Amino acid sequence: MGQDADPQTAGMRIEARIFLGIASFLVLATVVYFATSSENAGSTMLLLAGGMALIIGGYLAVQARKHTDAGDPGREGGGGSEEPAEEEAYLPHASVWPFALGTGLVVLANGLALGLWAIIPGALLTATSAWGYARQSRRRD
Repeated sequence: MGQDADPQTAGMRIEARIFLGIASFLVLATVVYFATSSENAGSTMLLLAGGMALIIGGYLAVQARKHTDAGDPGREGGGGSEEPAEEEAYLPHASVWPFALGTGLVVLANGLALGLWAIIPGALLTATSAWGYARQSRRRD
């Protein structure tokens, strides 16, 4: 049985390669764009896009390696033929806290342009919503 016998792991490897390829293309495009243009904004945006693709590709590569190592009996913690116990994901109950948190962050971000009169309510709403959401998420039924 090959290393990519698990379709999920094989998919993560392919996705990681795609994102890493996009990252390398964007970094190369940044170098060419910076050398041929006199604009710094475009170079910065291309470099940031390449960095984001690199982060996603790196994460997928690490996850694929983690899944591969978990099934390898020769590695420490490897399960071999045993199926890993699936842990049930915990999702908090539906609530208003995520919406309130997003609203607070939007008001806070707008306050950076509008002034202190919008920053203070945005910060208070954000802090209150984060506290409420964290408090609700700790309670499990």
